Amino acid sequence: MGTSAKRRPKVQPSTLALPTQYVDDVISRIGRMFPDMSIELFRPNGTSAVLLVTLGKVLKAIVVMRSLFIDRTIVRGFHENIYTEDRKLDIWSKSNYQAFQKVTDHATTALLHYQLPQMPDVVVRSFMTWLRSYIKLFQTPCQRCGKYLQEGLPPTWRDFRTLEAFHDTCRQ
Repeated sequence: MGTSAKRRPKVQPSTLALPTQYVDDVISRIGRMFPDMSIELFRPNGTSAVLLVTLGKVLKAIVVMRSLFIDRTIVRGFHENIYTEDRKLDIWSKSNYQAFQKVTDHATTALLHYQLPQMPDVVVRSFMTWLRSYIKLFQTPCQRCGKYLQEGLPPTWRDFRTLEAFHDTCRQ
């Protein structure tokens, strides 16, 4: 029994337990990088962070985090209500608008794309850079077809590398 204990690999320390001050500093630096994007930090449970990201007068995104790991993102229109009846951020309800529902779906895909557990601060910065590319959601034509609207929707997909805008059907 003693020999099997010696063979077990050592568990790497988890980066899930980063100090809250470090997380706050990373978020603050990201906020300063993008003056057209405001980031408000809430800690409803004491440790978990919830970010309210306002992107110009286009959209608001609620980013739910555990330490520097993004759990989920909900995107809503700028004028949509983001609070529950008891004045807490509504992290569950989807947008009333199909365009922002699609951006929420794409944000979930982006979370899967921007995964680098060894450098969570880089992941958050990359995700926020990607999210910021929606600042001209309704003013940017699709890079493939050149149209501003297709089936009544703007190009809601953003390429992860180039940040170019595409309609869902044009991105393949």
